[in-house]
Amino acid sequence: MRLLSPRELAHALGVSESSLKRWVDAGKITASRTDGGHRRIALPEAVRFIRETRTPLAHPEILDLPEIAAGQRGAQGGADTLLSHLERGDALGARGWLVGRYLGGTSIAELADGPIRTALHALGELWHHDPRGVFVEHRATEACLDALGHLRAALDERAGALVALGGAPEDDPYRVPTLLAAMVASEAGLRAINLGPDTPIAALQHAIAEHAPRLVWISATGKLAPPRAAALARWIAGLPRELTVVVGGRSGRAIAAAHAAVRYAETMTELSQIASRMAVAAPERALRPAGR
Repeated sequence: MRLLSPRELAHALGVSESSLKRWVDAGKITASRTDGGHRRIALPEAVRFIRETRTPLAHPEILDLPEIAAGQRGAQGGADTLLSHLERGDALGARGWLVGRYLGGTSIAELADGPIRTALHALGELWHHDPRGVFVEHRATEACLDALGHLRAALDERAGALVALGGAPEDDPYRVPTLLAAMVASEAGLRAINLGPDTPIAALQHAIAEHAPRLVWISATGKLAPPRAAALARWIAGLPRELTVVVGGRSGRAIAAAHAAVRYAETMTELSQIASRMAVAAPERALRPAGR
């Protein structure tokens, strides 16, 4: 994780170093100390401060975020939408668009349920009327994954947080939805482990045994064969009761309906709400006296 000096962060924000140090000393920004006593600020903490205070970035390149400026330059030459960047295969512009909105206060769930869903749906329909449609969709998906991976690096995963893990089931190749689920869980305050697409039940079982998660998500976006969906539902039904299992995606409703304990999340906002409640409740349980 990158650590910033007060001078670096102050320059990125366009403020004086003395002002930045006052904010640290006042507790507005959390900083650690080196062995020599110098303040250091983790990049996710800098991102948190920027989002909460809506502080504009004067020099985003100092925070390794030059894509914000690139996205702004791209917007001057055409429509400033995520779809426009993805259609062109402009990964840098897509990064700038997403990171800029996130720093401006838009949550990962809001990005997922709004512009990302809209853009990917439109790209998925291109093949109906454009001979280049499949190529453009595949190129755009890679650009979107690149942008999301860059944004995920700015999320703060707290040490000791409850674990959430999940993936897309076997025969489901979609990578974006399960990555977004991981990012939503991270933003909510959980430590997220994304197993990715095409994950067999056995792999999920091994991951649960090793990481002892409190939340498991299944992103069933692709159309699953009935035997595959039934096997997944049977496996979920046998999981420990203390596990919270959330299923989403086009094939998720039928899987969730097979067991009363499974929650179906139609949107990433619903998953965010579930994860946030778990993250808030965890410290309360830790402070509760034994036997209560």
